[in-house]
Amino acid sequence: MEPIFVPDSEQVRRWLNEGSTTNFVCEHCDGLHLTDLQQLDGVLDSRIFVESDHLYITSELEIRPTALLPMTIELSRMNVAFPHIKLFLEVTDESLPKLIIMDTLHTRAGVSFSQFRHFLLTTMETTRQLVTDCQEMGILTYPDQGESEEDDESESVSLH
Repeated sequence: MEPIFVPDSEQVRRWLNEGSTTNFVCEHCDGLHLTDLQQLDGVLDSRIFVESDHLYITSELEIRPTALLPMTIELSRMNVAFPHIKLFLEVTDESLPKLIIMDTLHTRAGVSFSQFRHFLLTTMETTRQLVTDCQEMGILTYPDQGESEEDDESESVSLH
């Protein structure tokens, strides 16, 4: 039988490395950043946070402001299609709207490496599917899409 742990940050990091999941710790937060997900177009950040009785994975996708209404409409369908994760919109005055993808693994009773790995891979695959869905809907912003593209569009549109 596989050993069971109530994982701390070091244990989760060992499991990530054992499973060949590239990750890093930044100086700005306590999360373990998941490089594989952060490299997807449209993903701002993806991390695992370790709490006393659970782990949670979050990924943030930046939404075009003009796509906020269509994303709000699609949110219910997406939540039904992926029932084990939580999807919600974060809209603040300080930044562009974001779609937050979140999944939680309760660890108080202990977790084996296999259980952790299943949780991680399932959440990562679901996140990839959601990113692909959002890309197909055309609602994501991308780092290489600067204001210059928007300026070009506004210059080309003319009322005369």
